[in-house]
Amino acid sequence: MDKAAHPLDLPSALPRPAPNEGSDESVSLSGETRSVASLSPRVPPRRSSALSVAAPASPAGARETLETLRRSILAIERPKLEMRQGIGDVHAARAGPRTAAWSLGAPEIDALMGANALDAAACHELKPQSAKAASHAAALAFALALAKRRLDGAARAGRGLPRILWCTSPRTMLDTGALYPPGLARFGLDASSFLFIDGRREDDVLWALEEGLRSGSLALAVGALSSIGLTPARRLSLAARDGATPLLLLTGARSAPSAATATRWRIDPAASGAHPFDPRAPGLPRLAVRLERCRSAPPATEAAMILEWSHEASRFCVAAAMADRTFETAPARRRAG
Repeated sequence: MDKAAHPLDLPSALPRPAPNEGSDESVSLSGETRSVASLSPRVPPRRSSALSVAAPASPAGARETLETLRRSILAIERPKLEMRQGIGDVHAARAGPRTAAWSLGAPEIDALMGANALDAAACHELKPQSAKAASHAAALAFALALAKRRLDGAARAGRGLPRILWCTSPRTMLDTGALYPPGLARFGLDASSFLFIDGRREDDVLWALEEGLRSGSLALAVGALSSIGLTPARRLSLAARDGATPLLLLTGARSAPSAATATRWRIDPAASGAHPFDPRAPGLPRLAVRLERCRSAPPATEAAMILEWSHEASRFCVAAAMADRTFETAPARRRAG
């Protein structure tokens, strides 16, 4: 074997002597001499100036460094923030006052929601009390009554937003069917004011609702879904806020309630009162309405009120038998007991 090819004769294979403390030494690799910095704590090794970050020597220096970082981040994000703020200003100009013109009309139940009543830039969930068809119909009637009051408020404010986006999923179409134009006329609503969307999937309904809310060109959006998750509900709430457009979500009675809505209502049908001129004829339609959740003014108790809907005045009022007291539902009484 050739002596020159022996691995022990290579310079790189030879053990290196430990450097003396506080000194530098040269190491030869293949005939090239390179300087090696000492590892002594008294002489720190060199670091690249591009990657080095000087530690602040005092709290004042730390504050100055943080302010520099904040200014740099703000310079990067400022264009995006200004763009979003400009879009929000345009939507707010279209919408006008958000909460001044939308309520149920019954002072007893409007007081439960605080001074602003129904937030006209948020999401509100309507749920039937049970899975019966009558409860679904009652929730639908409650949504149409709120839509009527919303359009009336927009007309009084001169906002010129006559359109209502009504989106349904295949499941809800099987449960409740489509809206009946003569029935809409009973509520004082014109079918030409509606934009109907029947999605093939619930994801299509969610997409249509979000796009409609962000457009800022609607008086109201209504979505009928069997259920909704937390993330989609949160996205719709943010879209309603950005577009200054309210959203009514009609969900199933057995589905989990959403925690991303401003209010949540439980609706059930109630027996109508007597007709004022004919005791044998039915009087005004009544609904048992319970405010389960209110973000601005949480209700103290889960209580239901019997509300009457007046087609002539287009407003709710508390039934005469319930005007001086609150009707608690049977489940609430059992929980209290």
